[in-house]
Amino acid sequence: MEERLLRRKDVQKIVPISTASIYSKMKDLKFPQVYKYGGTAFWKLSEIQEYIEKGEEYVHQKLEKQKNKLEKVS
Repeated sequence: MEERLLRRKDVQKIVPISTASIYSKMKDLKFPQVYKYGGTAFWKLSEIQEYIEKGEEYVHQKLEKQKNKLEKVS
């Protein structure tokens, strides 16, 4: 199945929080991270759905694990 990409306004229709809150939560690894393509920000629909279904703490733990793996490789 092809992954659907969402722009910020589309994300905010699904998760009704402010732009500042989205970026603050991303900084704290509590919201799915943004993907940039040609200077445009996108989020994966599957990751937004996971955030809604499993919660902020689940996403935080998942992103922390990814960050730790990258640090070990570096």
